[in-house]
Amino acid sequence: MKYFVTFSITVLTLFLLSGNALASGDDAKEAGKVVFDSKCKMCHGADAKGNAVMAKALSVTFPDLASQAVQSKSDDEFKKRITEGGVKMKPIKGLTDKQITDVIAFVRSMAKS
Repeated sequence: MKYFVTFSITVLTLFLLSGNALASGDDAKEAGKVVFDSKCKMCHGADAKGNAVMAKALSVTFPDLASQAVQSKSDDEFKKRITEGGVKMKPIKGLTDKQITDVIAFVRSMAKS
């Protein structure tokens, strides 16, 4: 009986901890959406497929952020592009490390299956 109680407590603890991890992942995606909407949506579009008007004005093609090509990038590559810019993208200033992590989580949540 003692082992059963110990086992049950252990299983319950692991279950609760995994639920908290999932909840924090959802929180990161929600926080990331707020950052995306305020800093990224103007160019990348609400659907993350690119703002056609902005693309034409800048003479660029925005990648679909849900595409395999983009999703295959590492988090470090995302962070570098956000903080340093690239091609015609200017660095996004004023973001904390947490905000960058959150927006990456949001973009990752768009992955095409």
